Amino acid sequence: MPSFDLDAAMRLISKMRINYGKKFADQWVGVEVQELAQEMVEQYQGLSTEDFLRGIARMKREEWPPTIPAFRSWCEPESEEWLGAHEAWSIAEKSIGFDGEELTVVWTEQMAQAFSRCEDLVKTGDKYQRAEAKKIFCDAYDRLVTQAKDKGLKPIYTTSLGTDRDQQITAIQQATVDGFLTQPDASALLEHKQTKQEQLSEAKRYQTTAQEAIARIKEQLKIKPINKMTEEVKEVQPWESAEVEHVDPFDNFDEYKQLLKIDGKPLPYALAHMERAKGEAA
Repeated sequence: MPSFDLDAAMRLISKMRINYGKKFADQWVGVEVQELAQEMVEQYQGLSTEDFLRGIARMKREEWPPTIPAFRSWCEPESEEWLGAHEAWSIAEKSIGFDGEELTVVWTEQMAQAFSRCEDLVKTGDKYQRAEAKKIFCDAYDRLVTQAKDKGLKPIYTTSLGTDRDQQITAIQQATVDGFLTQPDASALLEHKQTKQEQLSEAKRYQTTAQEAIARIKEQLKIKPINKMTEEVKEVQPWESAEVEHVDPFDNFDEYKQLLKIDGKPLPYALAHMERAKGEAA
């Protein structure tokens, strides 16, 4: 949206004159129209078109013309949309468990910033330090919300994800019920999250599926279970039972050489030396 300029301010003044007539003139007697328009330009920066429509809608219900600050308050979101400091604290303090564990909460940026200034005190778990932390939080939160309202901002809720998966899911679901998160936003956050029970159930399902697949493969391959308590019976192949005739090289040297040649084995060194000696003697 373009910034609120002098032309927009003059149109707003004209609309107020039409709605309030003499009441408006009496309210601003002695003030030049240009001065009034310039002040509006300075005070109404940051308001959106939707905000101005909200203010104009209320102007139609009010009998008396608003001051410049009053009209801005009409334009801003209803104060109920911003949680009070004590209610905001009740949410923020739950982001840290009593054992110092980080937990999931759904909060605004202003809550997160205010809590960051007292987080260390909360982690100690001491009730007196928690009381001090609450005071620091409330002061900081009120200041941050005022700044946000001055800019025409509305509360935007985000999720701080803690370490406990089950608690994450519960917090997001509760925030949806409370209206801090829309259903689509909550669904997106929960899309890939499972509770511990769901994870265990899924693991068992995968295990069962794997076992069934192995059983089917065994059936197809006809694999029989092995009983290690019984002696293995092996069928002897014909070639294993055949007796190999032993030839003594000293009794029949030529036949021994022929067998080595058939098996592709070299003549032992000692016998080769014996053969050479035999040749030399001849």
